[in-house]
Amino acid sequence: MAKKTVINRLKSNAKSVVEELLPAFEKLEGEFPDAVEGLSFEDAKKTANHIGAVLKQLLENDSWDEFSWTTLNSVDSMIVNLINSYAAFKVNKNPNDFINFISHLDSVDYHLRIYHMVSSAFGSLTFERNTRTISAELDDVGTAKSEYNQLSKEVKALIAPAVAGSLSQAFTSRKTTLLYGRIVWGLIALVAGSYSITATYSFTAEIGAAILTPNKYPVTSQVLWATIAIRSIVLFPLYAAFGFSFSQYRKERDFEEEYAHKAAVATSLPNYGDLTREPAVRDQIVTGATNVIFTAPTTHNNDNNRSDVVIGSVKELFDSVAKLVPKKGE
Repeated sequence: MAKKTVINRLKSNAKSVVEELLPAFEKLEGEFPDAVEGLSFEDAKKTANHIGAVLKQLLENDSWDEFSWTTLNSVDSMIVNLINSYAAFKVNKNPNDFINFISHLDSVDYHLRIYHMVSSAFGSLTFERNTRTISAELDDVGTAKSEYNQLSKEVKALIAPAVAGSLSQAFTSRKTTLLYGRIVWGLIALVAGSYSITATYSFTAEIGAAILTPNKYPVTSQVLWATIAIRSIVLFPLYAAFGFSFSQYRKERDFEEEYAHKAAVATSLPNYGDLTREPAVRDQIVTGATNVIFTAPTTHNNDNNRSDVVIGSVKELFDSVAKLVPKKGE
């Protein structure tokens, strides 16, 4: 018998089981014995449903030609026996016919399994379903990745200028504040310096006149030196004020230049990443620019600077006074 003939006959018998036998079998639930040698209608129903699902899927796939002639002929024989046993049970409805029908159900189910017809029926569906699922998931992943990359670019394009602009604005505001402070300290230094110069000139002029014209200023040597000491003590705060205000002016000027530089770097920060395509070089450039922005302004030891200014001013004062006082023996 040709394989094609066996396939056609098997397809016809399988169709009969799926469309006629199994639907009619489910309607006979009340006519089955409650239990015969441990078997029940529920057991038979589960087996019948499994057989029906496998045969239905095989009919839809139409993949009978994948199996050998022996396999097809054997399964066809099992199905024919199942149909005949059901016909006998439907007529007689006695326990022996029920047991015979159940045994043929199990036999068909067993042969469908050992001949891998179950995996052939549902495997292709499972594979196809899994393939569709995986393909859909991959599409979703690809879409999500594209959206993420696009969103990342948009966020970078929006945030980077905003952050850079905010930093630049903050640094510019600080620079403006420092400018006002520098102007104030400059005026204070100018006033203190002018007054110090005037007081020093007046002091040296009077001391010089007293030394050069003793007849006009009839004072003793002790009184003269006491006057010099008192005037020097009075001039000391003036020089100290001038030195402190000038050091503050210079510090404010340095900080103003520092913040102006930071503002310029912050403004151009978003463009640094486009200078090169090499990630390492780009990171190095951005890191360097970031360090410039977020590193604290250059600070000096203000206490030492103030002390140096004050001590230097006092030293200059006493040097000037010493030049005006005649040495002993002259």
